[in-house]
Amino acid sequence: MKTLMAAAMAIVSVLWFSTSGEADDKDAKTIQLDGKVVPLAGVLEKFGSRLDAEAAPHWLALVTDNGKVYPLIKDDGSRLFFAEPHLQNRSMRVTGRLFQDTHLLQVLSVNSVKNGQLFEIYYWCDICSIRRNELLKKCDCCGGPMELREEPVKK
Repeated sequence: MKTLMAAAMAIVSVLWFSTSGEADDKDAKTIQLDGKVVPLAGVLEKFGSRLDAEAAPHWLALVTDNGKVYPLIKDDGSRLFFAEPHLQNRSMRVTGRLFQDTHLLQVLSVNSVKNGQLFEIYYWCDICSIRRNELLKKCDCCGGPMELREEPVKK
């Protein structure tokens, strides 16, 4: 239990420092990765470890096509994977930032990949023609519903 608590505190402190705004841009590296976003608990089970049941719903990871694992920092960029579970376990191209020597990934943008073609993923209000990257319960302009859309990236 002490080991689990120490690991949790280490993760929280890394997340705090990596998202606090105090890190210089030189401390972060922007990368583009192809893979699938999956629950971290399932990844850890393959290694013979277990994530605490209370923590499991709050952790997702990008598993790249070459098998590297990048836990996602839960913020505005990754929130769509938590809000839309059907986007998990699908081929994605994720652009994000890695901080210093961590594998923690802050998602900056996401495209789904279908049959080798990139698709933009976003939320749309038909009433106002407003596009958002994160799900709002209602459109912040008119209060109407926001709809998830995936459209081919225009070349």
